[in-house]
Amino acid sequence: MFTYQIKNPAEAFINIEIEQGVFAGKTLKSTELQPCMDMTCPCGNIYFADDTENVFALDVSTSHILKYTDKDTLDGSKDATLKAFEDEITPAQWKELNTFFRDLKGMASEMAETSKIEAQFANYKKVLQESQMVSYYEILPWSYDLHLEIDGTKYWISDFYCVLPSCQCTSVMLLFSLSYDEQPNLELWFDYAKQEVSMGQLDDKTLPVTKIIREIKYTQADRFRKTLSNRHKRMNDFFVDFLKRNNITPSMKSPVIAGDNLGRNDLCGCGSGKKYKKCCGA
Repeated sequence: MFTYQIKNPAEAFINIEIEQGVFAGKTLKSTELQPCMDMTCPCGNIYFADDTENVFALDVSTSHILKYTDKDTLDGSKDATLKAFEDEITPAQWKELNTFFRDLKGMASEMAETSKIEAQFANYKKVLQESQMVSYYEILPWSYDLHLEIDGTKYWISDFYCVLPSCQCTSVMLLFSLSYDEQPNLELWFDYAKQEVSMGQLDDKTLPVTKIIREIKYTQADRFRKTLSNRHKRMNDFFVDFLKRNNITPSMKSPVIAGDNLGRNDLCGCGSGKKYKKCCGA
């Protein structure tokens, strides 16, 4: 029997009592449970140790018990004892532990000072050379979900930002899907400074585009403007800090200006994917 008590993430309190199996009689208190608090780490581990100081983890992202050894990391598929422990935890309990972990890491991700997070940009060369945009969840995988609910249906949003130090654009690429782990169905561009929404290249006609645009541009305009502008600033700060930590000196691009080589209907040189006249040339 696996029982537990959870308080809200602000207090970061969780208490687990194990009544059967090799861990029978052991109570894991908050002081013994150490959630991974690296804001940039995608793992869902809540670490603890047994009486012989073996290190284990409740992996709430995969619903497995892990054991760390000098040679390997074991889970229930490799170790009968761990399997027995896993079997004590019901799917509903795993789900609640996952929710607790997501809320805890999400709150920490949003509240942590930018300077306290060492963000990693694996594709930084493409960012600098090809103006590749970066997903907020790629940098902070446990940050609070961004979503819309329309007519009882929730639409998950992945937000992508330009982080080029030389770019001052305020456009964000938003990808919409019916679940956070599904492929996107719709791409929109939102300029949070100008309050303008435009269509991207992806639209499979399954989402209520008109209603979504109305929510972003009018009904929830203040929420989206504040959230996206704050996230954009954080992403820019993360990238600048990443470049400094790794002694990378970007070749700063000059501001894009209209001229013989760039028409107003050409794609903007900042990499936003929008026409110059609707981006830096507006």
